[in-house]
Amino acid sequence: MKLLSIFIVGILLIVGNPISELKVNLPPTEEEARKLNHSNEEYEVFLNSKGNVEYREYEYGRIKGTELPFKITPKKEDAYDFVGRQVNLKIENGWLVGFDKGEWGGSLFWFNEKGTQYEKITSGNIKNLFKINGEIYVTEGLAHLSLSSGQIFTVKSLDGKWSVDKKVDLPNAPYATTLTAASEFLIVTSKGLLKVDKNFNTETLIDEGLWWGLLYPNSILIEGQTIYIGMRAGILKTQINDIHKQEWLTKK
Repeated sequence: MKLLSIFIVGILLIVGNPISELKVNLPPTEEEARKLNHSNEEYEVFLNSKGNVEYREYEYGRIKGTELPFKITPKKEDAYDFVGRQVNLKIENGWLVGFDKGEWGGSLFWFNEKGTQYEKITSGNIKNLFKINGEIYVTEGLAHLSLSSGQIFTVKSLDGKWSVDKKVDLPNAPYATTLTAASEFLIVTSKGLLKVDKNFNTETLIDEGLWWGLLYPNSILIEGQTIYIGMRAGILKTQINDIHKQEWLTKK
């Protein structure tokens, strides 16, 4: 069955830069990563209009997914729910819009086509939204202080009522997620790198990444066998079939 997926990477009409122009370095040691923790540079990987991987400066408030064709106008009592990092997904009967306010929570909402009606589906720190073969998948989680956890769940509407079904618990918060060619979830978490297959079996590819607690990944893409992870101070490049082969890409 043909995969229908919408990958949420902030695909906007913003000019990026080719990955190939970056300098290739050895991955930073833990001591070097601690110094890079104070860097003012942060890189995000994304797909350009031709479907090619590029990079740009990361902006915390940049909306992920397709821009909404309407302005969100919440009721007074709901105003606090519509803040934080936002991710949008177009669906058959409107839009799904998720919010992530960090330690202050988050929410997932359904909006009709024109944005004149909305309904809260569930609470949680919404990270990414995907549509795969007609099913809607959500990655959710939070890393704060010593706590870090997450999950993948599905949402569906039946007779006008939304329901949520957890598929798998994740060992750490899913900072960013993409899909492999085999429709597996490739997830960079607060601590490492995971692969979750169609049956929701979890495989740890990297247990403790060089970013853990220091460089805060914000995006991930896979192109062929090559994985790119955007984060503070640089981009980690590795291979899904050779995860120990790693390069650190920077402007300098």
